[in-house]
This record gives sequence, structure tokens and C-alpha cells, in this order.
Amino acid sequence: MQKIGLFSQYDPDALILNTRKEVQDQVGQWPEEYLSSEKLGEHVDALKQRHEMFLPDIDFANGRAVMTERIYPLSVYQPGSKPDVKVRVNVLIYKYPFKAQTYLLGCRPRVPVPDCEGEWYADQINQEIYLEYPQYDKRPKKTIIAHHNYIAQLQPCYVALQEEARRFNAELNSMIEEAVQQRRSDIDHRKRLLSMLN
Repeated sequence: MQKIGLFSQYDPDALILNTRKEVQDQVGQWPEEYLSSEKLGEHVDALKQRHEMFLPDIDFANGRAVMTERIYPLSVYQPGSKPDVKVRVNVLIYKYPFKAQTYLLGCRPRVPVPDCEGEWYADQINQEIYLEYPQYDKRPKKTIIAHHNYIAQLQPCYVALQEEARRFNAELNSMIEEAVQQRRSDIDHRKRLLSMLN
């Protein structure tokens, strides 16, 4: 399991810039025969498939609640207590199945992101993300109410990020087209230089 910062780790604009650079670098390495009319389509499609963004399909309103026991340092619950003292506590976990690229869930949408009292984890093997509430034992009812409020505020973030992904995928065609034109221009320039040398 890997801890994740849901909707708070990456700037989508930085991700787009990075992808644009990757596309330019990859097309810049293409041999000239890739640019022939019969081969260009398949190489463009392959490049597009590699870089398209698809947000994991997650239904935040229908998480599966599970109670489990964990061992935590007592200092998590009683600040100032000895760090080597451990306690066994009940932890409330909400599990959400997903399919697709989890790293996209770390992108910041262009809407306010609510604060979370729990901690998010991604389990790639079981294709689930988890929301754990280690403080559940201290205030069970408040934790459940806070969770329901948080999930209601989370849905607009997810919708906004889906819109970002759609916008990016729409821009991807022109991004690839620009890179192809640049590659063609570079090849033509090189040919002109070689012909001047002969």
C-alpha cells in the first residue's frame, strides 16, 4: 500500500507541460519513415494512447466500510506520551475500487479541495484506494459524520478533474501535430544543409 495525497500532489498544468515535452522528445527521435503517409497514423495513434489521461472510475458515494485493528504509537492519541508505547485501536477504513492510472488522482483540480481527517492509500494489487481514520476510536460518531461531509465535498473535485482530463485529451492531438510538424521541419532543414555541402 502506498500513501497518496488525493487531489493535492500535482499541478495539472505542470503535468501537461511535462507531457508536451515528452511528446516533442519522442517525435523528435522518430526516423523519417515514420512520417510517411501510410505509417504516420499508426505511430500517432500509439503515441496518443500512451499519453491520454483517463481518471480512475471511482464512486465516492459508495465506499465499502471496514473496521480493522491496528497498532499505533500512544503518542498519536496522547501527545507527549512515550514514543515506544504502542496501543491497539480500531481503525475505520472506506475502500473504493478503481481501474486506470492512480497518479492522476493526485492532480489538483481547479476547485477548492476539502480537508480530510483520514489518510488515503492506494493498493495497486487489489485495485482499491482506501481512506483510513486512525482516530475513529476517540470519536466514532464524529468521524462518520465528518466522512460523509468530506465525501459530499469531494465529488465536485472529481468531476472537475475529469473535465481537466477531457480537455487535455482534446489538446493532445494538436500537441502531437505540432511535434510532427517540427520533426518534418528539422528533417527538411537537415536535408537542405546536406545538399548545400554537396
